[in-house]
Amino acid sequence: MRKIYLNVKQFALPAPRIGSIETHSGYGATPTSGQEIHQIVQRRRSREMTDYEDEKRMDFVFNEGPYEFVVNGRADGFVEEPAFVEEIKSTFDIEELYYKLAVEPNHPYVWQLRTYGYFHYKKTGVIPRLSLHLVSVRNFKSKDLEILLDVDGYEEWLKIRLAELVVETKAKEKLFKKRQSIAEDMTFPFASPRKGQKELVDTVTENFMQQNPLMIQAPTGLGKTAGILYPSLKESLARGQKVVYVTPKNSQHQVAEEAVEKIQEQGCKVRSLTITAKSKMCLKAEPLCNPKYCQYAKDYYKKVAEHDLINKLTKLRSLTNKKLIALGEEYEVCPFELSVEAIERADVVIGDYNYVFAPRGLLGRLSEPLLEQSEKANLVIDEAHNLPSRAQDYFSPSLSVQQLFNIERDFYKLPATFSIRAQALTTQAKRLIQSYGLEGPSRKVTIDLEPFVELEKDFREMTMEYLEADVEIQTQDPILRLSNLWTEFVSALTLSGDEFFQTYQRNNYAEMLKVTCCDASEHLKLAYKEFKNVVAFSATLKPFVYYQELLGFSKIETKQLEFPSPFAKENRKLLIIPQISTKFSDRTMNAKKIAETIERITQVKKGNYIALFPSFEFMRMVENHLKLPDFQILTQEREMKQTQTQQYLEELKAGLKATVLLGVQGGVFSEGVDFPGDMLIGAFVVGPALPNFDFEREQIRAYYESRYGKEHAFNYAYVYPAMAKAIQSAGRVIRSETDRGVIVMLDSRFLQASYSETMPEGWFEESPQELVSRQILQDVKNFWGMTHES
Repeated sequence: MRKIYLNVKQFALPAPRIGSIETHSGYGATPTSGQEIHQIVQRRRSREMTDYEDEKRMDFVFNEGPYEFVVNGRADGFVEEPAFVEEIKSTFDIEELYYKLAVEPNHPYVWQLRTYGYFHYKKTGVIPRLSLHLVSVRNFKSKDLEILLDVDGYEEWLKIRLAELVVETKAKEKLFKKRQSIAEDMTFPFASPRKGQKELVDTVTENFMQQNPLMIQAPTGLGKTAGILYPSLKESLARGQKVVYVTPKNSQHQVAEEAVEKIQEQGCKVRSLTITAKSKMCLKAEPLCNPKYCQYAKDYYKKVAEHDLINKLTKLRSLTNKKLIALGEEYEVCPFELSVEAIERADVVIGDYNYVFAPRGLLGRLSEPLLEQSEKANLVIDEAHNLPSRAQDYFSPSLSVQQLFNIERDFYKLPATFSIRAQALTTQAKRLIQSYGLEGPSRKVTIDLEPFVELEKDFREMTMEYLEADVEIQTQDPILRLSNLWTEFVSALTLSGDEFFQTYQRNNYAEMLKVTCCDASEHLKLAYKEFKNVVAFSATLKPFVYYQELLGFSKIETKQLEFPSPFAKENRKLLIIPQISTKFSDRTMNAKKIAETIERITQVKKGNYIALFPSFEFMRMVENHLKLPDFQILTQEREMKQTQTQQYLEELKAGLKATVLLGVQGGVFSEGVDFPGDMLIGAFVVGPALPNFDFEREQIRAYYESRYGKEHAFNYAYVYPAMAKAIQSAGRVIRSETDRGVIVMLDSRFLQASYSETMPEGWFEESPQELVSRQILQDVKNFWGMTHES
């Protein structure tokens, strides 16, 4: 008989399925944030109960059909005599959870506990006392719910559940074999790989054999997406597993999708799934997963089982948003949750960073092995230079008086009773934030959790009553925004460690409390453990030691590689103009000089250019001096809709009129966007976009000094993040072997060692001084093949 290993959480589910999508549905992966709370509670229980054993390993083998189902797990608490088993569940509101579990005997939490009890009964003949120990994450108050083990009733459920598992396992085995067959026949999607692309494929393949984490810096044009995805997918499918490919922005999914399409065009029948933001797939005004509000969340698991939707998903050749939304509408189920259900059946899953690395992401669903516990998916991290800051942001929420004012403006839309109540709570909230300003201006503080927790409880109660009332929930509903904002901040107040600090900040009368994460590397390490192989790549991962530290990769095992550009150097003219300072204090004085530089260089050869600045304010300052009568000027807005972004790109592509596009470094036009051919013939990188020298950033610098040393602190906090944006900006110009273009970098700091050490191989031979010209316009004319004009 074939052994199939399952954990208790996978095994102990209602049969047939029931339940709705909600916080404590009992389905899905357990949040890692609850583990520390469990350990604290277990230590307390050990003091309270004699012979209490935590994390008691329990298992049992069930034979059914051709399989041996080996089910194992760790009960949170166990006592041998008299026999006692408990499971600990932590939540904000234990009264709410207690009531839910008391009236739902078919809840997954209840079946998990019964299963541990049944294991003990089968091995000893003794039915143990069973208890769900519910604990408040606010104040560690607890409440116990006794659960009875009816052996006959359990075995009736067991018969149905084992029959389900036989069907599920056969389907998984079929998929497993199909993946292995696909891997055998997979061929590289390009008959003639680009220069360096074959070496890239071989490097990834070799490192996966050694199971080394891999960091790759490769320039635009090498074909790194296909060069990394192909070997990652081939290796993963050979083990019957999948590849998870993550990007920093939804807009960058397309590059990975196109690489998959190229592989499919070779006859390779891989199934791809792109996970889109819940808000974009939601069929309601607000993406609120509450069965009292959303009919697509209500009885979701029951409807999916009754209509056999998982098998319907399996039969689809492509898992597109359009098809998932159509199924959602037809069967009245959540399309986003359907996309999550489809993860297991997809060979390539493409999604945003947050699905793997955010505190409430989909890590457990994405990394769960198809069959064998020892085999895991591969993880590919695109544009990996973005991950350290993005991960820090996940753990750095803020709460400001201005945010509350903005929400207050929409209270007039509410029924009077809720408007008055929300106003009163918001007034309390503002006073609570402002109370930290009584002792002085911006500074580090220790936020007292208790008053925030008490107010959060009031917000939750109001929100529950609001959802139960006969009120139409609108887009950007103020009650939901208020409740979510407060809950997210309160959750972060429990984060602890040297990498976290709390501040009160006051600027121009705007007051804010913030939790700041200086370094999320320890949290990233936990995510990597869920995958067999991890490869992180970007055009900007230098210096490697910096990114290795903040990405949380092992110093000993991680391989670091840089690939040079496959394109002829003659196609690119790279200039540094050190005479113009872009430092904050010099911007007003030099704005006109920068405008004149852009004017003169663009006049040499008409075409499309992009100028990328450290800030919107600086961009506007220079724009006011620009005189380009023969060019149209397009300007990036702070909040640009995707339609407007696409319109700008279409205008550049059409090339009907020479254009200068003004934008900011790190913005929508400076990363993850292709400008092939004549769509762009030049870029101006106006200074390194150093983060603001403010109170918070200086605290981050102090943290880097204590952890990584004084000699690295300034570079880690300011220089390296800025240079990643600058190099990405410069990389917009040369996108193929036929592209030609000019890249102009304005500021003397680009010549300093700490800045130039981040520059890609091939930018200069010995020193960045080689990029400084004594006759700028003549060099540009020579590059474009123009004769000297007297």
